[in-house]
Amino acid sequence: MFEGPEKKFQRHIADYLIREHQYAVLEQDEIIDTEYYFAEDHLIAFLKATQKKTFESLETDYGTDSRYEIFKALKDELRISPLWLIIRHGLAVRGLEFKLYFPKPRSSESVANLHYLENRITFIPELVIKGGKRPDFGIFLNGLPIMTMELKHEKNQTVHDAVKQYAERDHSDRIFQLPFLHIAADTSDVMVATDPKAEKNFRWHNTGLENKTENEKEYPVEFLYRDVLAKETILEALSFFLIYVPQKEAERDKQERPAYTIFPRYHQSRMVHKVTQDALSHFTAHADIGKKYLIAHSAGSGKTLSICWLADRFHSLYKLGTNEKMLDMLFVLTDRKSLDKNIRDEFDNFVHLQGVVGYAKKSNQSETIFRNRPFYRGQYPAKIQMDFR
Repeated sequence: MFEGPEKKFQRHIADYLIREHQYAVLEQDEIIDTEYYFAEDHLIAFLKATQKKTFESLETDYGTDSRYEIFKALKDELRISPLWLIIRHGLAVRGLEFKLYFPKPRSSESVANLHYLENRITFIPELVIKGGKRPDFGIFLNGLPIMTMELKHEKNQTVHDAVKQYAERDHSDRIFQLPFLHIAADTSDVMVATDPKAEKNFRWHNTGLENKTENEKEYPVEFLYRDVLAKETILEALSFFLIYVPQKEAERDKQERPAYTIFPRYHQSRMVHKVTQDALSHFTAHADIGKKYLIAHSAGSGKTLSICWLADRFHSLYKLGTNEKMLDMLFVLTDRKSLDKNIRDEFDNFVHLQGVVGYAKKSNQSETIFRNRPFYRGQYPAKIQMDFR
């Protein structure tokens, strides 16, 4: 049977996900809730495997209706929060708290690793949606839709055709509302969006000016299915990289701004990984953190958010095998008022850092902030210096 280049490309990625990342294939008939695209049995199985006592408590009060109560609570919460944020924070059901996934524990010794391994990432090639349309991939975490993907082969079409296809879909379909990421790709380029309603929402998600494969048997966008779609990468995005920017009411000459989700560009997440891993390795080997890094960003490539993500990651680094943080305090110094405002605005969207971040317009104010910290002993600590240009 003849197989066209696009189908061959699609099958190649599917085989890779199964072989290298141990994805399981989800069957279309397992999508019991065809409006919300919930593979209900998978979520229930995950909850029973990881939170047995909590589930049994719900069954004690609600019996066979327990399943109904879980999905009712989930749909009610979806009226005010995006699905990925509910997955991150957990779900309250009749006074009980359920975790819908488990992030990777900071310590390799943690018993939470057992639950982390219970996370189920599955996919459906050619997911059937409203009107009989078929996105090339639907990707699910514990039975909940988190990503979609449209693929093109450059022999016939390009990534721009995939983006146009997304923009022309029926966006009342929840498959374009619930997942946190929509991926458009051809064999050479990748673009992604958290909201696929318009072509302008898609941004390049490449390794550089040109994607190059590390293996002659792979496509130039090998990094997409090797790195971006790796289980660990997806779970890290959910627990760390995704940012929710709430709705902003109209004021004076500014229009209302709807809520939206931010997902990092490839070079941003790559930079955070490289710098923090190198700093942690240096500290483990030498017991000090005195290093310097130069991080180059072109205009419009997201310097402000890169600074925020990097600071956030450094704030959560722990000394190997301990519960002691590697860094007590981070200073972000800027030499431009506009950048100073941008960084402050972006940090405000990192809600878990509220009460942690302090702002100073002048150097003497930063001295006061530092001296008021409980770890201050009369001298400044060793430093990691990073220069963003």
